[in-house]
Amino acid sequence: MNIPNPQSDQTRIVILGAGCGGLKLARKLAGHPRFQIVLIDRHNFHQFQPLLYQVATAGLEPSSISFPIRKVFQDRPDIYFRIAEVTRIDPDSREVVTNIGTVTYDRLVVAAGARTN
Repeated sequence: MNIPNPQSDQTRIVILGAGCGGLKLARKLAGHPRFQIVLIDRHNFHQFQPLLYQVATAGLEPSSISFPIRKVFQDRPDIYFRIAEVTRIDPDSREVVTNIGTVTYDRLVVAAGARTN
């Protein structure tokens, strides 16, 4: 997994989930010199579902409520986005195990979101 060296002097913050909460936090922390942010989500896009009905009725373009996550952070060298599914969290060794590898962290934020009914 191409994640920067964990021996960096920056505090590595791993955010699980790029929904409203995870995306907002990553944007807020972006550019802070003390933090290295790793954002992990199983999808390559963010979708704001409360406005989905307006897309269905041709009131909005689909790109208004759904956009690629990488595009949000394309100019942010301190944020690393990985498409992966978390299989396990090991708090003792401070590791997040995913289907593409293991990521170590200093701080972990679980912003997995919710499912619609």
